[in-house]
Amino acid sequence: MFEKVKLICLTNEEGKKDWLAKGFDEVIFSADQLRSNLLIGEELPEKIVFDGRLQDFTHLFPLRSIDESCAPLNVYLESGVAEWTGEWEFFTCRAAVLGCCSGFYLSILNKKDLK
Repeated sequence: MFEKVKLICLTNEEGKKDWLAKGFDEVIFSADQLRSNLLIGEELPEKIVFDGRLQDFTHLFPLRSIDESCAPLNVYLESGVAEWTGEWEFFTCRAAVLGCCSGFYLSILNKKDLK
């Protein structure tokens, strides 16, 4: 199932241990590393293994224009996400720009199991 997804979120040490035990050799990106890549406009890898929750990953994207943040984020979300939540969850979803009294933000919509 991992070969189908473009984003893997390792939400805690247990998730990292399980990922490493599977023998995968992808680099695990921290929030700071990805934030730096986004700030300088560097291309992100085709597949990302992220040290954190999906919510943390999503919050990295509205660095410039929040409307422009949806397109690169959705490339990863629509292709599939694996997130460690005590066990592996596999799903697809989309990010959308939502607004409220405190401003605009990105939110995850339409979470669906990856079949």
